[in-house]
Formats: sequence, C-alpha cells, structure tokens
Amino acid sequence: MSVMLVVAVFVVFILADYLVGQYRGRRGVVVRERNPFVVTEPAATAALTGAPPVEPVWVAGYQLPEELSYHKGHTWARAIGPDTVLIGVDDFARKLIGPIRALKIPKVGSWLRQGGKGFAVQVNGRGAELVAPIDGEVIEINPALVRQPSLVSDDPYGRGWVMRLRATDLGRTMQNLLSGSLAHKWMEDSRERLQMQLMALSGSVLQDGGEPVADFARDLEDDDWQQLIHELLLT
Repeated sequence: MSVMLVVAVFVVFILADYLVGQYRGRRGVVVRERNPFVVTEPAATAALTGAPPVEPVWVAGYQLPEELSYHKGHTWARAIGPDTVLIGVDDFARKLIGPIRALKIPKVGSWLRQGGKGFAVQVNGRGAELVAPIDGEVIEINPALVRQPSLVSDDPYGRGWVMRLRATDLGRTMQNLLSGSLAHKWMEDSRERLQMQLMALSGSVLQDGGEPVADFARDLEDDDWQQLIHELLLT
C-alpha cells in the first residue's frame, strides 16, 4: 500500500511539472533569480552557445567585443550560422539597468522585429524593455537563465545571452547594426550622453572624473531612471 502511495505522489509531481511547462509556453517565459552566484568558464560558454568566447575589448570604459554587432538600443547580435544568431544586452545597458533579477522573454516561435520590443528585465522592483537587434523568429531561450537570470548582468557576452533567433535575411538585417570603428564612436557618444544626463539629473552619482559610480542606477529616482532607459535604450 505504501509503495502505491509513493508512486501516486510521484505521478502527481510529474503531471504538475508538465502542466506548468505548458502554461509557461503559452504565455512566454518569466524567469526570476534563484542563485546570485555565477562562475563563468569559456568552455561552458562555447558548449552552450555553439560559438567561441569573445575577446574583451574596452571602449570608453565599456566592454565592446569585436566579434559582435550592436544595435543603437544597446543590444547585440552574433551570427553563429547562415541564418542563426544569438542576441543579448551590451555592457553599457547592463550598467545602466543594474543587477538583473528577473526577465520576461518571448516564447519560442515568436517573431521579433529589428528595433521593436525584444524582451524585458526587472531590477530593484523596476522594469525596462530592450529592443530586438535583428528581425527573426525565436527558436531557443537560453536555458541557463531559467535558474540564473542574473547571468545577463554578470556575463552579458557569454553565458548571459538571451535568445537564439532564425532570420530569413540575416545579411540584410545585420548590415543595419554597428561594428568596428562605427561601434567605437557610438559607444563613446553613448558614454558622453549618459554623463551629461546624469549631471543634469543627479550629480551625486558621478565620481570626480565624471564617471558614474558603481551601480549608479540604484541611486536614481524612478522617473529619472525611466527617462534614461527610454532615451538611451530607445524604448
């Protein structure tokens, strides 16, 4: 009798897990932080993304790897096949947003438009949307983010990639993104715009040299933070 009871309980748990998965699939994926600690390994990144890890390149105080192409809304795209691309957030966006604790990601099969709504993040009780860097169909959501959405903040160019898309005209849509010297100039301009706006909004979050203090977003009023998000992330 006890054996039958154990089996029955096990079946109930499996059924409940299946129903939850189906429910999430219909509504998109919402992930919240469970484990704030992350260890990044290049081999793990390559295995998960199907692409070698990027080399760190610093431009205007922000990491801007040369292997990626960038949307002016501070999301990136990386082609990993003739019609397949990974997307995520850049270093500028992660510092502007702050430590991410939850995400809302479109479900697999959704179609994203370049410059349109891509996905949403939540930090310190505040939410922000980020744009899709390319046109494409969502074919995979980074499974690591289900357990650790903070990877988007902690390792934005590696294990923190957000989605894998399939594009019908990848060459054309990638041409609209920035890379090389154009990306460098754009990042320098972005830093200058941020510094100027922070001076106008709250000089207390700037260091003596004009650079923002670490996690400066936490010290901004909600309206000021949303204004920066809207203007700098183009949402």
